[in-house]
Amino acid sequence: MLPEISTLARLEQLDAQSHQLQVRLAELPKILAVEKKAIEAKQKLASDLQMKLTNNEKERRSLEGDIQLRQTKLKKLRVQIEQATNETQLQAFQHEIQFGESEITKNEDRTLELMEEAEALEPQLKAEQATLAAAQKEGLEHFKAAEREHKAGVAQIAKNAESVKELVAGLDPKHAQLYDRLRKKYKTGPILCEAIDGNCGVCQMTFRLAFWQGVKTEPNKLWQCEECSRILIYNPSVMLA
Repeated sequence: MLPEISTLARLEQLDAQSHQLQVRLAELPKILAVEKKAIEAKQKLASDLQMKLTNNEKERRSLEGDIQLRQTKLKKLRVQIEQATNETQLQAFQHEIQFGESEITKNEDRTLELMEEAEALEPQLKAEQATLAAAQKEGLEHFKAAEREHKAGVAQIAKNAESVKELVAGLDPKHAQLYDRLRKKYKTGPILCEAIDGNCGVCQMTFRLAFWQGVKTEPNKLWQCEECSRILIYNPSVMLA
């Protein structure tokens, strides 16, 4: 097998690794964005529950205040009714007392409803707040891990680029140019492939008999698939094993 083949294979490995890292680094922000959106949804749910509880408490305080005012007014009305001088005044006081008592009963019923609602909301809010806190903690850990992964990925890509530069510098220019052309054609690879039983290991093209015979008899020559132009790797010892 042509000695340069091992260098070309190493180039392909480095390029493939760098490509995988680039894809992964491009995915990281999207993954974090999805997680952030999920956390925001949990945060909104907890905020909505908190708002319901806050409004619940405000309404109860308002009702309690209204009840106290009406009870105070009823006391005055009951005193005034005893001082009524005619039937018209008596009926007016009675009507106002009945209305006040009705409103107090209505407010008391509503207050009980709100208390029951609050009793149901409080454990829900605690559970959602605990879930949110856990999600925020996990999200922060994931963010830090993503930062570390991004930093390591960028460093590895730069390291690979330096290694590629060194390997290309040691190649015959025609081989380096060939590799560059194939890399542009097959951006995600593979560029090198095995020649197996007279076939290209990637495009599965069956070689012409004379071409296949040449690959087998001149393994130190750089051969390219006649169909896809990929660089062929032929290892007789492996084929005979």
